[in-house]
Amino acid sequence: MGQKITILCSGFGLGFYIPGLLIARRLQQLGLETCIEVFENVMEEDKQFKTDQNRQAYRENFAVALASQRIPGDIRQSLNFAAVESLLVQWLKEGRTRFIVLSGHWVHVLNMLRERTKDEIDVDLLYVDSSLSPSWKQLLKLNPNYASFYREVPMYHPNRLEMMYRLNVDDKPPVPYKERASRLVIHGGGWGIGTFREKLRQLLDTEHGYDLDIVAYTEEEVFPSNTPGLRYIMNDPHWRTWFRDESGMHTFPPYVVTDSGKPFVYKTPFEHHGLYGLVRQAMAVVSKPGAGALMDSLASGTPLIMLEPFGEHEKRNASIWEENGFGIPYNVWAEQGYSKNLLAQLAHNLISRREQIQDYPTEYMSRFIHSEKEALHADRIHNNHAKA
Repeated sequence: MGQKITILCSGFGLGFYIPGLLIARRLQQLGLETCIEVFENVMEEDKQFKTDQNRQAYRENFAVALASQRIPGDIRQSLNFAAVESLLVQWLKEGRTRFIVLSGHWVHVLNMLRERTKDEIDVDLLYVDSSLSPSWKQLLKLNPNYASFYREVPMYHPNRLEMMYRLNVDDKPPVPYKERASRLVIHGGGWGIGTFREKLRQLLDTEHGYDLDIVAYTEEEVFPSNTPGLRYIMNDPHWRTWFRDESGMHTFPPYVVTDSGKPFVYKTPFEHHGLYGLVRQAMAVVSKPGAGALMDSLASGTPLIMLEPFGEHEKRNASIWEENGFGIPYNVWAEQGYSKNLLAQLAHNLISRREQIQDYPTEYMSRFIHSEKEALHADRIHNNHAKA
């Protein structure tokens, strides 16, 4: 049906990558052809390496990560213009005009395309956080009118603390809360940053009545433990978002779930990212309120126990989750005695509200069909006039 939808992701965070894969899969189910591109593939190789270095530095020191958002910069200085040119030539040759954008960095490339094509391009600037994340803030500083030629699609209302769209992670309904094991998932987002390790030590030292699924970020973090009910989940630390598989496709991260001491055998999931399989079975997730954590929380009906946010956009994410009764700050929950009843109420709120929120891929499909019909109607009128 129609032309290919190009989804432009970024590897600066899994929250700007995994949603793109989920959108692509859902649009394919609805009958559209999709293609995924990751911004790092149009960056110079040394800049990719610098991203890896930053990941390690931010993981070791959350203050460094927070400070990085205040450093001004122009991502165009990191572009590999030969790679950009190759991509633009491909898009022009194939007549690509429909794009969904998850990172502000891509707008620089789309502006180049717009200057070179005679066709009108249809672009959704999809904001997966509730306010502008660093890539969009940087773009806004460089070009205050960056959205003039494109359609802004916020997942969350820009003025009110409420959601406008949801993104399902799989096709299954949430697991009934009473059927879930007494487990918590604890992580630091795709880059493993934040205060989650500090809270992990507290949870390990507290008689709270929960088993733990801990996200590790290096194999050295998985160490032998006599703690019962303790599991680790880890994405392959050598995998990167800009990698493609043998068929040239971008994939979800290869992952492993393991008890300490077992060999690491990574497998690549197809339906969704591996962590989600644990999240949908858990009583709660302990994490900073990043875009991916919120997406998983709403899709699975799993409450979010919120740690210190990474920047103003995550601070507002936390406010939305707390305002709607979907999550709770970690310290408040600890003061309530790590209450399971409180988590059950948050889960009830999530599960009862999620279907009332519009699904983004479904709404996109409706707009696509409408625009295709309008184009077909315009072609018929043109042909009729030509015949006359």
